Order: sequence, then structure tokens, then C-alpha cells
Amino acid sequence: MKNFIALVFTLITTSAYANSNLYPYCNVFLGTACFGVKAGDEYKFTSKLDFRTYEIKLSNGDEVNIYSGYHPAAFEFDRAYLSKENIDGYLISALKIDDKNHRVLIEPTEKRTPFVDINISIFADDKQLISEFIKSFKGCTRTKLATSCTDNILLQRIVL
Repeated sequence: MKNFIALVFTLITTSAYANSNLYPYCNVFLGTACFGVKAGDEYKFTSKLDFRTYEIKLSNGDEVNIYSGYHPAAFEFDRAYLSKENIDGYLISALKIDDKNHRVLIEPTEKRTPFVDINISIFADDKQLISEFIKSFKGCTRTKLATSCTDNILLQRIVL
């Protein structure tokens, strides 16, 4: 019985790490973008009259706060390492505040599409999980009847 338990544990851990992409699916849709959350992550969604917030705590303790709306906080473009880079029809800006805190702004190029303002707080020593989470963001367009997302990684140039 002892060998059986070890074999099952080995198979479970091997299959869990066989796929290098820990966030293979987009299962949260913002309108402008989508991203994935997985088992073990904590997720809180709040909807107000003209904006939405998403609070995500990854299983390793890293936190991501996302604002989706039309009036994001002021962004320091002069300090950003990415400033309004056009990726899939969105302008991506990224700012490394310090080693543990980052900010990413996704600006739509079409009117009546919300901004996505992402604040990242890294608490874990290993950045693999937060990097995989960021790679799960894909650009989306929304109509009254459907949301369509690209297969491209929207935040491919983000450096944590």
C-alpha cells in the first residue's frame, strides 16, 4: 500500500507540472481583456455603477488588483519601461514601482471600451506563478451578444 500511495503522489505531481502553462484558460472576462484563475487562487469581484474591480490572491500569496473602467488613476508614463506600446489594438504601459510592486495599464484604442489598470504585489520569492498569471491575459472585444478573445499574449513584454 505504501508503494501505491507514493506512485499516486508521483503521478499527481508529475502531471501537475507537465504543462508549463499554469493558467491555460481565460475564465474571467473584462470586456477589454480576459485572464485565468485556477484552483487555489482567491478571487473577489466587485461591480459598481461605472467600474469593476477584481482582487486576486494567487496560491503563493502574490496579489493582483484590477480596475476595469473609464477613469483609471493617473499613470506615470515618464517612469514606465513600456509606454503606450500597441499590442493587438491596445496600448500597453508598464511601470516597475519597486522589486515587489508593478503596475500595468491597458488602454483601448476604440471609444466606449474600458481601461484595465493592473496593480501587482509580489510576496513570493519565486516569480513563476505570477509570471504565468500575467501571461494568461489576452485581448478581447465585446459586442452585445458575444465576447471574442485573441490567442496572443497581451502582456508578453511585462518584466517582473
